[in-house]
Amino acid sequence: VVAALTGGLFGALLQSPAVLIGIGLLLAALAFSMFGLYELQPPTWMLEKVGGAGTTGAVGIFISGLVVGVIAAPCVGPPVVALLALVGAKGDPWFGFTSFFTLAMGLGAPYLILGTFSNLLQRLPRSGDWMVWVKKVFGVVMLSVGTFYISLAIAPKVSEWLLPAALIAGGIYLGFLDRSAGAKPGFRLLRWTVGVLGVVGGIAVIVTAPKEGVAFEAFDEQVLAATLKDGRPAMLDFTAEWCAPCHELERFTFSDPRVKAAVREFRAFKVNLTKYQSPEAERWRRQYGIGGVPTVVFLSPDGNEVVEARVEGFIPPAGFLERVQTALAATRQAAR
Repeated sequence: VVAALTGGLFGALLQSPAVLIGIGLLLAALAFSMFGLYELQPPTWMLEKVGGAGTTGAVGIFISGLVVGVIAAPCVGPPVVALLALVGAKGDPWFGFTSFFTLAMGLGAPYLILGTFSNLLQRLPRSGDWMVWVKKVFGVVMLSVGTFYISLAIAPKVSEWLLPAALIAGGIYLGFLDRSAGAKPGFRLLRWTVGVLGVVGGIAVIVTAPKEGVAFEAFDEQVLAATLKDGRPAMLDFTAEWCAPCHELERFTFSDPRVKAAVREFRAFKVNLTKYQSPEAERWRRQYGIGGVPTVVFLSPDGNEVVEARVEGFIPPAGFLERVQTALAATRQAAR
């Protein structure tokens, strides 16, 4: 919730390539532990101290439950960092609460079940070589997410291809190249299934990738003024190459045929705020009241913004269409 309420702070941090690279390197470094490069193991005395053994009373058990989160940090740290970044970028407190509540319940549910039905412990699969393979699955996921953050800072246009690349490369490695799980027939079948699904999923993402989106023009203040003077409304998309939600908006919303048809009445301009702190970008942000990217602003021919139609952050096609209809209605009303 704090991350969402201070979304501007998180947004400002994520506007720095150095921070994006730092997050990416952190996730990549933690991923290497999943591949056995090193082990993050707390001291035995600390595990015994916070493990709850010998702890009596509700307060003592509650404190042990809180402190044990520190011990679990090497395991849950990477997804927490990634989720914090996402929550901060969206700036929605309810989304932040529900996301982390879901994460907490997901992590705690198995323990609640095992604690309630303790005899299930005897039926759990025994740890062994197969657990090494499971760790590598999470390692591939974490390494992929880390690479995504680094690409946003260095080569943003490459980031949209990382998902299919991760699925294909991860599927081949986990399904057919890695031998850490042994050669048991049942588990070998599982590995092959995961590998095939990964490769097929990656190819499917490539095949179904949208080819064309809304036809934006580079922002030009003189062209915008002439457009409004001619009585045509305008749509301004404030974006940046390092902005992950901006790429989401481009890929999933602006490529939707319904959206492309609905915005034809507007002359669409793309305002590039990649150099977010530059004097020109700062002037545009002050002029249009831009608190972060992506932001889509609709202008009626009189030059005034249709405030209720403004889009901030990623929004799916259906929601975007509602904003477009609101902007069109306001524009027609003003024309009368």
